[in-house]
Amino acid sequence: MTRNVKRFLAVSLLSLTPSIAFAGQVEFPDLFSQRGEYVSLREEGVELPVLRGAPGQSIGPALENLFVQNQTTSTLSLGLQTVTGTFNGVFTPYPCPPGSLCGYQVSAPAPVAPNPVVQQYYWTVNPSAPATSKTCVWRVEVSDNAGSCAATVFFGTYGGAVCTVDAARSFIDPVTCQTQIVTNIQ
Repeated sequence: MTRNVKRFLAVSLLSLTPSIAFAGQVEFPDLFSQRGEYVSLREEGVELPVLRGAPGQSIGPALENLFVQNQTTSTLSLGLQTVTGTFNGVFTPYPCPPGSLCGYQVSAPAPVAPNPVVQQYYWTVNPSAPATSKTCVWRVEVSDNAGSCAATVFFGTYGGAVCTVDAARSFIDPVTCQTQIVTNIQ
């Protein structure tokens, strides 16, 4: 896995421009439970950069690699909410220790306009009470945009977490829909 991650990261760093556009916001439903206490929730969306020099194929099923850089002082746990396709498992290390790059992989089907392929998940410092702890909720939508793949990442924060998308290491292949998303949680 390490060799593949390094290869993807090297390709993304060399072939991407850090141009990201903020997209509209998505409304996250109450994902965990009813709460009486105050919880901050911030929602944003980021359009992924497009991989340049992609091989010529047609839109089809593709791997989605969904990573997180743990910048907290706690171990992170993954929570899956919506998986479209086949969950291939988590990368090691897992659970995700502080300072580590962790993630999971999905074999996703091809998007069919107007319906995107959706993955929704969260990384949290407290898997037994994610809504009251540092938690980043991510929603990845891969869509067919007139024969070209596009992806938008929406995210919400709980418990004072700072959630960002690393545009320099994230991409979507516009032809095959292969997606790599690297996020950060502080």
